[in-house]
Amino acid sequence: MEIRNNTAYFLKLAAIYSICFTIAFYRNFASVMFPVITALTFAVCVLFLKKNRIPWKPSNWQYLGSGILLGISTMLTANKFVIFFNLVGIVLLAAVFMLRQIYDVSDWKFGQYICNIFFLYFNMIPELASPFIHFINLKKKGEKEQGRKTAKYVWIGILLGIPMVLAAVALLSSADQIFSKVIGNAFWNFFETSIFSPDVLLITGLLLLGFFGIYSFLSALSLNNMPKWEKKEKKQNPVIAVTFLSMVTAIYLIFCIMQALFLFTGGMLLPKGYTYAEYARQGFFQLLFVCIFNLILALSCLSLFEKNKILKVLLLVFSGCTYVMTASSAFRMLLYVKAYHLSFLRVLVLWFLALLAVFMIGVIRSILQEGFCLFRYGVAVVTAAYLLFSFGRPDALIASYNISRMGEEISLEDLEYLADLSADALPALSKCNFSREDCRRRFLNRKFHQALEDMEKMNVRTFHASKYRAGKAAEKYFAGENI
Repeated sequence: MEIRNNTAYFLKLAAIYSICFTIAFYRNFASVMFPVITALTFAVCVLFLKKNRIPWKPSNWQYLGSGILLGISTMLTANKFVIFFNLVGIVLLAAVFMLRQIYDVSDWKFGQYICNIFFLYFNMIPELASPFIHFINLKKKGEKEQGRKTAKYVWIGILLGIPMVLAAVALLSSADQIFSKVIGNAFWNFFETSIFSPDVLLITGLLLLGFFGIYSFLSALSLNNMPKWEKKEKKQNPVIAVTFLSMVTAIYLIFCIMQALFLFTGGMLLPKGYTYAEYARQGFFQLLFVCIFNLILALSCLSLFEKNKILKVLLLVFSGCTYVMTASSAFRMLLYVKAYHLSFLRVLVLWFLALLAVFMIGVIRSILQEGFCLFRYGVAVVTAAYLLFSFGRPDALIASYNISRMGEEISLEDLEYLADLSADALPALSKCNFSREDCRRRFLNRKFHQALEDMEKMNVRTFHASKYRAGKAAEKYFAGENI
C-alpha cells in the first residue's frame, strides 16, 4: 500500500477535496453542507482503498453509516456542544473505519485500539510535508519536457520578483511624494483589499486545511507502520487483584445496603436539615466519579491479571455494586431535576449514566466470556447512544420540559437561560404568552427578531434546519401578536 506510486492521482483528489471543503465551510459551518462534506470525506477514503486494491469488509458499514448520520445531525441542531462532539465522533469513526479496513484487527484489545487511533493521528503531523516530497519525487520520475522546464523557471522568477517589487515600491514611495500618491497608495490598497483581505486569507486557510488534512491522513495510513503489540503470555498473579477487590467490594456492599435503606425506599432517614434535592446534589458527582473509576478498574483487572474463578466472582459482584451506584446517581439526579428542572448538564449526566449502564453489560460479558471484543461492542454502544443524544436535540427537550413545568410563572432568569441554549429551544419558547408590558415579552421579541434575521440570511449553501425551524416559530410568535 503506497501513496507514492499514485502521487498524481492523490494530489488531484486532495485538490478537488480542498475546493469542496472550502465551498462547504467558507463563512459557514453547521449547515446542509456538513453532511455533504462528511460523505465526501468517506468517499475519498473509499477511493483510497479501491486504488490500493484493499478488499471491502462489509462489517465496516456501521462506522461509515454512523459518521454520515453524525453529519446529518449537525445540520439539525444548533447546540455547539453537540456539533463539536459530532465532529470528534466523525474523526474517530473515520480512523476506526480505515484501520479496520487496512489491518487485521481480530486480535486487537481495547487498549490497543485506542493507542493505534492516536498513533495514526500523530503520524499525520510529519506527513504534512508528504505532498511536497511526493511531488518532487514525481517530477524526478516524470518526463523532462522543455515546456515544463520553462514553467518552472517562470514560477521561480515570480517568487524572486515579488519581494523585489515590494522593496522597490516602498523605497520609491518614500523618495517621491507624487509616485507615492499615484502608484504607492494604489499598490498597497490592492494588497490590503485583495491579497491580505480577511476573505482571501480565510479561503486560503480553508484550501490548505482541506488539502493537507486529507492528504496527510491518507499518507499516514499508507505508512503501514502500526506498532506490533507482543502478546504477554504471563499476566500478574490474580491473588493481588482478589485482595484489593475484596477490600473495595466489601465497602461497596455496605454502601449499596445503605442506599437501599435510606434513598431508594423514599428517603425516610435523610440527615437532619437536608431536603431531597440537597441530599441528591451533595453526593452525585462523587458517585459519578466512583462509577467511572469502577469501569477503569474492572477493565484493568481483566487485562492485567490471570483468569481466576474467585477473581471472576469478585468482578461480577463489583460490577453489580457499580450498577447500584449508577442507579443511585441517576435517582439523585432525578430528585434534583424534580426540584430545579432540567439543564443541559443534567440531561448530559443522565444520558451518560444510561450509557455507562449499557457499557457495563459488555464488561460483564468480558468477565464471563474470554475473547469477547469489548472495543467493537463499546464503539457500537457509544455510537448508538450518542446518535440518540444528538438527534434528540437536548435543548428542545429542556425548553419543552421546563416550560411545561413552570408555565406562565417562569422567571426572566430561567427564560434567559433557555433562550441562550441554542436555536433548538426557540420553537418551545414561542408557546409562551406574556402581556405586551411584560419584560419577558420584550426579551423574547429580541430573540425572535434575531431568529427571523438568521432565517432570511440563509441560502441553499448555508441552510440549517434548526435555524429554519426557529425562524418559522418566530413568524408564528409574531403572528399571534397580530403585528
